[in-house]
Amino acid sequence: MKNLKIIVLSLLLALITSCSKDDAPITNVLSVTTDTPTGITERNAKFGGNVVSDGGSPVTRRGVCISLTPNPTIDDPNNDDVLEMGAGIGAFSETFTDLPSNTTGHVRAFATNATGTVYGENKTFTTLGGCPIINVTTDITIQTVWRPGNVYVINGTVTVTSTLNIQPGVVIKFGSAGNIDVINNGKILVEGTTANRVIFTSLKDDSVCGDTNGDGNTTTPQKGDWLNLYLNGGTGHIFEKCDFKYAGANDSGYRCAVLISVAGSSFSFDSCVFAHTANGTNFTGQFAFYGGAYMKDAAVSVFTNNIFYDNNIPIYINGSYSLNPNNSYFNPANPAQKNAKNCIWVYPDGGNNIAVSYNETEVPYVMDGYMQKATGSMNIGPGAIMKFPQGNTYGLNVINLSLDVTAFLTSIKDDVRGGDTNGDGSATSPAANDWYGYFNRNTNAWANGANILYAQN
Repeated sequence: MKNLKIIVLSLLLALITSCSKDDAPITNVLSVTTDTPTGITERNAKFGGNVVSDGGSPVTRRGVCISLTPNPTIDDPNNDDVLEMGAGIGAFSETFTDLPSNTTGHVRAFATNATGTVYGENKTFTTLGGCPIINVTTDITIQTVWRPGNVYVINGTVTVTSTLNIQPGVVIKFGSAGNIDVINNGKILVEGTTANRVIFTSLKDDSVCGDTNGDGNTTTPQKGDWLNLYLNGGTGHIFEKCDFKYAGANDSGYRCAVLISVAGSSFSFDSCVFAHTANGTNFTGQFAFYGGAYMKDAAVSVFTNNIFYDNNIPIYINGSYSLNPNNSYFNPANPAQKNAKNCIWVYPDGGNNIAVSYNETEVPYVMDGYMQKATGSMNIGPGAIMKFPQGNTYGLNVINLSLDVTAFLTSIKDDVRGGDTNGDGSATSPAANDWYGYFNRNTNAWANGANILYAQN
């Protein structure tokens, strides 16, 4: 009986041992696993794997296969990329740096020895950002629509002589010589929304539509990376909820994001942002928005709810233009970030029979000359400040001026009122005779008062 028990136990032990051997992992075959991709950006991702076993024959080649279709192999060089990573068993990995942005791809690790090639699991990955690139190299001569989901790249001058409709969410990037010129009957209609703004920016700006120029982190956007939008024709231009960033390359002395000329003053800009426009070394042509002599009628040139920050001078308008005070001159996300010379520059044209009002109190106005106004009226409202550069060619010679008791006429060097408007810190201070003065045409005499400061007369 005792011997029978021993025999039964021996049989059971043999059966258990046999089952264990049958269920044990096979280690005498070539085996490789695929790592889950990491470090994914617009153009890069880290791929790798692990040769678990060489199957008794040295691994002479290992790496990963990458494709837009599942289960890539080393045998399809027309559709699959192969990234080799040495030989032997063990883990391996490397960063691949030439991937298309905003794209879903597939990767498999592989290992090769004398018996052949085996593959690990298929892993899926999606690169970040990026948009399909449309290079704009021809002028807009027929009605054209630019649609969201694409990035439109402009490296030279694109002339618009027909209607260009730019839909919500469109991104336009410019190279160093890039700009848009609107002439004749050209018209631009920008239809941005709060959720999908239209962006005009530098080709080096990877923050929207990814790394369009494909240089990784080699370049970053800078002020003056592209020229401007030049409106010199057409009527009824609409720019709503759009951003102009990193413009202002030197254009015959002008360093602006938007430049208005004689025939381009019929427009509406609403809820747009003007930021990072190039800073120049003087006051001539260095404006994020250049309306100049041509922006003189608020019924024709509508400009409302716009934002300026990190520019040289925000805006240049005609002296007969009543600028809406709902525009602002600081970064809403960082109120301390304003403009180098935070003011409204004014071309000295009083216009005929025009009633003009200056009611902005956030920043001062700067009169760029000796403004003469023999008809109509001028109102400088409560809290408004008008400053004048130094010299006897800067002042007012006007009729029917209403100067509120809380408003000031003063020197551009007066940092106490309206801040450091000339952008020189404490290098200069206001003094008597800094500017010419205010000549009242009604009384035919120079005007004086507690709110008229540092004038010659």
